[in-house]
Amino acid sequence: MTTAGPVRAGQPGEPGGEGAAPGTAVPQEDGGAGRPAYRRPAWAVVPGHRRLRTARRRLLTGTVATTLAVAAALHVLWVLLFANSGGDLAAQDAWAEFALQHPDSAYNLAWYGGMHPVSYSVISPYLMALLGVRTTMMIAGTVSAGLIAMIVERSRAVRRPLWPSLYGAFALACNAISGRVTFGLGMMFGLAAVAAVFAWPVRWRTDGRYRWVRAALAALSAGLATASSPVAGLFVGVVAAALWLGRRRPAAYALGVTPVIVVALSAWLFPFSGQQPMSWASTILPLLAGVFGFVFTPWSWRTVRTVSALYVLGVLLVWLIPSQIGTNISRLGMVFGGVVLVAVLTGMERPARADLLRGGRTWTAAVLALVTCTAWQTTNSVSDIIHTTPAASWARAVAPLVDRLQHVDATRGRVEVVPARSHREASALAPYVNLARGWNRQADLKRNPLFYEEGRLTTDSYRAWLSRWAVHYVVLPTGEPDNAAVEEAKLVAREPEYLRQVWQDDNWRLFEVKDPTPLAEPPAVVEHADAGELRITVKKAGPVLIRIPYSPWLGLLDDDGKAVQPPKAGPRGEAPVNLHGCLAKEVQQPPAAGEPEDDWTLLRAPHAGTYRIAAPYKLPRGTGCPDDLAAAP
Repeated sequence: MTTAGPVRAGQPGEPGGEGAAPGTAVPQEDGGAGRPAYRRPAWAVVPGHRRLRTARRRLLTGTVATTLAVAAALHVLWVLLFANSGGDLAAQDAWAEFALQHPDSAYNLAWYGGMHPVSYSVISPYLMALLGVRTTMMIAGTVSAGLIAMIVERSRAVRRPLWPSLYGAFALACNAISGRVTFGLGMMFGLAAVAAVFAWPVRWRTDGRYRWVRAALAALSAGLATASSPVAGLFVGVVAAALWLGRRRPAAYALGVTPVIVVALSAWLFPFSGQQPMSWASTILPLLAGVFGFVFTPWSWRTVRTVSALYVLGVLLVWLIPSQIGTNISRLGMVFGGVVLVAVLTGMERPARADLLRGGRTWTAAVLALVTCTAWQTTNSVSDIIHTTPAASWARAVAPLVDRLQHVDATRGRVEVVPARSHREASALAPYVNLARGWNRQADLKRNPLFYEEGRLTTDSYRAWLSRWAVHYVVLPTGEPDNAAVEEAKLVAREPEYLRQVWQDDNWRLFEVKDPTPLAEPPAVVEHADAGELRITVKKAGPVLIRIPYSPWLGLLDDDGKAVQPPKAGPRGEAPVNLHGCLAKEVQQPPAAGEPEDDWTLLRAPHAGTYRIAAPYKLPRGTGCPDDLAAAP
């Protein structure tokens, strides 16, 4: 598998260096008569015990070991000082809790009516449930820093690999402060894939040993990166594209094929659509990071320059074309932009002070670029600390609110908690009630556009929205609301006529929705609903509309909790008969212009009784109604 270049040992054009043919001999000192003189490699003349001792010393004192130690210390400080339960950590906590409580469920009913865990991440919810959210971040961040150090150290181009490696540890600690655990996990696997290409031991690379192991390791790591975080998989894809453009096709295929497979399978099996907003102002710093990486790196850093150019193009495309990526694309420039600039600066001679603005203009400009990237990284982290730290009430005073919600049996419908700036409600209340919203900007913008479009939120439109999502109770926290919830908080505080306050303390106000829309329409009655299952009682046979966004994974369970199989055709080709019930998609047109179309779930109940609706992992998926179902219900 072709790589970007050899490792540090050797110089371009030297035997064993860049430009030398594979297998070129290294001259030694003691050649015999008629034979060329050859010099044995240094490692070959060192006794075994000395080689082992030297390797151990390098391991303990080298760039990788130092970077690992610093990264571990920074992540410990993060846990002790900054790892609150707000911001992105609220989402990680919620998904980890769901995976822990409902490991066999493919659909989370506690957020936005229903969401697939895989639409967030294929493996991170389950890994975080196993290890703990913060432990996962500590491991991923520390290992990622070590991988950055390994890649930089084994690159021939960086004169002092320790400094960019330490900057990478700092950038990863900032990522932890922002709470991006899922992305951090994906980045760890992504860096492992890149290391398999660029940091493979030179002896194995030269003679082609373990070539297929190397390719398999790169492909597996790239797939795991995408399964952990689609954003991390996208960045691995950028590196693969750069390698492909650089005519390093085997390496490009090793990095680029498995992410495409993971994304395609996820989109097919677990459909999800949404948009992550990205304004023009939010593109400026990512664009600058990409431009810096292209302008200041030497011409010989072909892959780095190509990645930088592709990144600039990607930022522009994401801004022009709405997608699920949005502002998430800024993470690549935020984490690695400074690392590249520090690596460049270590190879520059620092000019005299009097020459900074003349002969040293390139060095001065590179320093200013580094200051820009560092300021971007730092201010983003400080902003996250300030704005995502939950109010004290979320840590100390949630119990009275939960008790009141249980007292009024809020599980029969959904609960709208006006989103806090910290989004702590997404994890603090999801285990107890099904929320009308949660913490996923793409899903919120797709399903609830009235909170994002100016002038759309009115008293009447809010009432229609509460009915649409079968909201029975509204909670208004006293803390700072999310940017997209400021107008909603003001509207609820005015107590419109369809909201009746039923409870209040110093931290919360609880409102009951008058004449709420039922979660399951008559002749059904909701008995219980939680994140993993809905249980309803149907009084007579017939179709029942259930206000849960349809998913092909939704199915029926019998009294023992086993999946009910969908109706099947008879042995002689007769139309399927609905004996135990099945589920279908019911499309409803939006009640007002600009509202999204609703794809609700329709239960075809063949008889009266209790029906349990859940989404167990199984193939074929769910208990769907066949198109040629017989006329009986």
